[in-house]
Amino acid sequence: MKNVQALLNEDQWLPRLVITVVMVLLFVIGRRLATRYMRGGAEVLDASRRRRVFYARSAFNLGLAVALLVIWLGHLQDIMLSLTAVIVAVVLATKEIIMCVSGFALRTGTGLYSVGDWIEVNGVRGEVSDYNLLSTTLLELAPPKRGHGYTGNLIVIPNSLFLTHSVRNERLSRHYVLHPFVVTVEPVLNVGEALAWWTTQAASACADFAEEAERVSMAVDRALSADVQGPAPLVHVGTSDTARVNFQIQLFCPAARAHALEVSLTSDFLSAVAAGQFSPATPENALG
Repeated sequence: MKNVQALLNEDQWLPRLVITVVMVLLFVIGRRLATRYMRGGAEVLDASRRRRVFYARSAFNLGLAVALLVIWLGHLQDIMLSLTAVIVAVVLATKEIIMCVSGFALRTGTGLYSVGDWIEVNGVRGEVSDYNLLSTTLLELAPPKRGHGYTGNLIVIPNSLFLTHSVRNERLSRHYVLHPFVVTVEPVLNVGEALAWWTTQAASACADFAEEAERVSMAVDRALSADVQGPAPLVHVGTSDTARVNFQIQLFCPAARAHALEVSLTSDFLSAVAAGQFSPATPENALG
């Protein structure tokens, strides 16, 4: 008995294999003897005797399975640990690939973006020109203050970024954008007159595409089930940290024309201020 136990404890295949063969032979012989005993030489068995034979065979099979499990349990544990180590190593080695594929699955499942959309992720902003299982290619866009135009740079980002960073899809239908800008002047002019000027001039500057902007705005509202600002220009007024007057304007316009509209309106306003078109500020008409 001690010798058998020693063999079982040795981390060697040959002793375990010999014990396994002997164990199988013993269980097979024992099962046949038990079956023959229960049959009692009868050629045809009744229901009760068939059940006894079945239970006897099942007991021997279960016993053999338990015995083999005890013999080979150590090796099975080693194999499972080895497989686990291999799986962990594979996962660590292919982590980025797995995350990229998962990011692609997220894009596909949620319709996060498609070719032609303008997106911003992790500070990178551009128009989607291509994407595949591992990466997305962007045509870099200039920030709104520089007119939304292409910078000429091609950026390839891994799809894994979509799992760790929020994605902003800022493209409206047919490349319309909400373009904000601020004009700051000294608080020496009639703010009410200046607001009226901005409202009139902004509407006039957007008049040639007003009908199209209205259709685009309605289409965006239906697509998003939300009331997106537009298409009428918005004009607000406030103050800066240095007590100057800020005129905050937001245009709903084609991206290709956003910068030109900002430059034109700003230059016209500053020219009007320089020409003294607005009456001086007084306690009655000064801002707040």
